[in-house]
Amino acid sequence: MATTQPAPDRAATTPTTMRAVVADRFGAPEAVLSVRIVPVPVPGEDEVLLRVRSASVNALDWHFTTGTPMIARPSFGIRRPRRTVPGVDVAGTVVAVGPGVTRHRPGDEVYGEVAGGGFAEYVVGPADWLAAKPAALGFDEAATLGVAAQTALQGLRDWGGLRAGYRVLVHGASGGVGTFAVQLAKILGAGHVTAVCSTRNVATARRLGADRVVDYTREDVARLDDRYDLVFDNAGTLPLRTCRRLLTDDGVYVMITAPKGRWLRPLPRLVAGRFSFAGTSRRAVIGRVQERSRADLELLAGLVTDGRLVPEMVDRYPLEGAPEALRRQGEFHARGKSVVVP
Repeated sequence: MATTQPAPDRAATTPTTMRAVVADRFGAPEAVLSVRIVPVPVPGEDEVLLRVRSASVNALDWHFTTGTPMIARPSFGIRRPRRTVPGVDVAGTVVAVGPGVTRHRPGDEVYGEVAGGGFAEYVVGPADWLAAKPAALGFDEAATLGVAAQTALQGLRDWGGLRAGYRVLVHGASGGVGTFAVQLAKILGAGHVTAVCSTRNVATARRLGADRVVDYTREDVARLDDRYDLVFDNAGTLPLRTCRRLLTDDGVYVMITAPKGRWLRPLPRLVAGRFSFAGTSRRAVIGRVQERSRADLELLAGLVTDGRLVPEMVDRYPLEGAPEALRRQGEFHARGKSVVVP
C-alpha cells in the first residue's frame, strides 16, 4: 500500500524500530506478554502514525490477549492473537500521515481509538477515529475517553433513553465504565442516581455524585424498595428477575457486561436477557457495544475540560507493567481507569 513520508522536520526523529508489548500466543497476560523491539508501523491510506503518550486499559484488551471466551475466537484469532499488541484507547502526537488524510497533520495532539497496538511507542490508527485533543486536556485523561466513557455515555443516553428526572441505578459503579456512568447520569439530568459497589469504593461513588450508594457486601440489592426508570448493569451478576423488579413499569434495563467464562459465558446471559423481558412493558437492551463517535469524544473532552466530568485515574504503568495492568483488569474488579505510558 502506498504511503507518504513524515514531514521533513519529523523524519529525522522518527525511528524505524520501537518498544511494544507483544503476545504471539493466547494466555494469561503475565505469561504471554513481553516488551520487544519491533518495526515502527507505516500509515496507509486514511491513517496516521502517532507517538503514543498514553494508552488506557480496557477489558477488551484482556479478552484479545487471553482469547476468551472461546466462542469469540473468530474475532480474536483462531490459534494466535489477531492483535499481537494490545491497546485500543490512545492519546498522542501525530508524526506522519498516509494518503488521503487532511484532518490531521504532523505535530497535532489527538486522542481516540485504534484497532489495537496502543501499548507501544508508536501506533497507526484511522484518521477518522481520532479527535483533536484540547490543550487543557492531559494525555492520560484523553486516553480514557474511548471505549469506557463512550460506552457509559451511549448506554445511558442512547440505549437507555435517559431523560431529565430519571431515577437511575448503576450496578457495578467502580470500574472504568461505572465511574463514568455515575457522573454522566447526573450530567444528563438524572434526578437520582443509586450506585452499587463494594465497601472500598463507597467513598469514591459518593464523591463522583451518587445520591445513594449501596455496598453490596452489606446490603442485598434484590431487597431494595426503590424502583428505577433505568437500570444500567455494568456487572451482570443480579438475577434477571431482580432487574425486572427494580424497574418501573416502563423502565429500561441496559446490560453492558456479564461474568466471563472460558468457553461460552457471557453468551447464556445475553440470550436469557433477551427473553426475560419479553411480554412485559419494560424494555431491555442487551449486549450492545459502543460505537466510535468523534462527536462523542469531543463532547466528553469538553465535559472534562469544564470540570464537570473527572476520569477516575487509579494506576499509571510503564510498558513493562502492562502484563500486570491486564492481569488486574481480568479480575473484573478494577477501580476506575488505568493507563500504560511508553
